[in-house]
Amino acid sequence: MDGFMLYEPADIIIHMQGKGIVVKEKSVVAYQKSDNKIVAVGTEAYGMAQGPAEDMVVVSPLRQGRVADFHAAVALFSDMLTKAIGKRPILKPAVAVCVPEGITPVEKKALEEVLKVAGARELFITDIPAEKFIREFSDIFPKEFRKYKIIIGIMKDEPERYVREGLRDILAYALQEQIPLERVDELLLGLKESKR
Repeated sequence: MDGFMLYEPADIIIHMQGKGIVVKEKSVVAYQKSDNKIVAVGTEAYGMAQGPAEDMVVVSPLRQGRVADFHAAVALFSDMLTKAIGKRPILKPAVAVCVPEGITPVEKKALEEVLKVAGARELFITDIPAEKFIREFSDIFPKEFRKYKIIIGIMKDEPERYVREGLRDILAYALQEQIPLERVDELLLGLKESKR
């Protein structure tokens, strides 16, 4: 199965204070089998997974937000940090990282090593969801907010999250059009019955 994604890879965002989200990519790396040369990273590499060349391997170095392939993960984060801040600065940045809930201390340590090799000077790792952390960072951790200007969010594939987002949009539209919630329930139940 080399070269094909067996599951949906994690999404990675990089948020910079004062700029917002500057990078949003899939956690995917494409490389050549013959010489292990990396040819694409992120969403570009993800596109290659649909039909990779014979000599090409497309992998996600993260599994459920955890480091599964150290060297590919370093390449992934190096590329993303370069996209976010340009060529490597003389002074490496301090980075806050939002990881999925349930990551063990050993897994956090592996991620810390990856990010330091990739170009981060100092790390603050939390399992607060990225969206919430970005929104409330200055209130929750005021001291760290002054120090960590770059936030990386690693969001594992969560199908229910996409369903919740879709339902939120449906409810917002229903409220805007003054459609009663009881009618929305009826419509959803109707869809469920039609699928049987």
